[in-house]
Amino acid sequence: LVFAKGIASGMPLSGIASRKELMDLQPAGSQGGTYAGNAVACAAANATIDVMLEEGLLANTLSRGEQFMGGLRAIQAKYPGIISDVRGRGLMIGLEFNGDGSAVSSGVSIGPQVSARCLEKGMLLLTTSVYDTLRFIPPLTVSEAEVDEALAIFEEALAEVVASEEIAA
Repeated sequence: LVFAKGIASGMPLSGIASRKELMDLQPAGSQGGTYAGNAVACAAANATIDVMLEEGLLANTLSRGEQFMGGLRAIQAKYPGIISDVRGRGLMIGLEFNGDGSAVSSGVSIGPQVSARCLEKGMLLLTTSVYDTLRFIPPLTVSEAEVDEALAIFEEALAEVVASEEIAA
């Protein structure tokens, strides 16, 4: 398991977790780099883990992830020819648009259009992948009301793009 970024709340730190017998196969010093541990970054990681435990962020991540996935799957059911997949774990969710072009008369990608509409409405989404995919990655502290708001913004933006001349529902 390789991890970085969020483990120290933005401080430069990364790590590897593995079975001892696998790590013993690596020559000493071969697993290092720019984000190797330093005292300040390690203290930040300890504080981050403390906050995650004290504030119940894992439980929130699981419940808000289920809420988000359920909401996106309900939207997918309304647009079966447009949204081909909703996938993820916890609060890292990908939504893929139909990649065979059957829903898009001009052959343009839907993701960037929906992302732009969401941005106009105050929500930032990442377009990602070689496929027409949007990534939803809210903070682990996201509330039930914020997930509901995000789903409403996304559905409104999608409806606007689908209603445009370029998209065949």
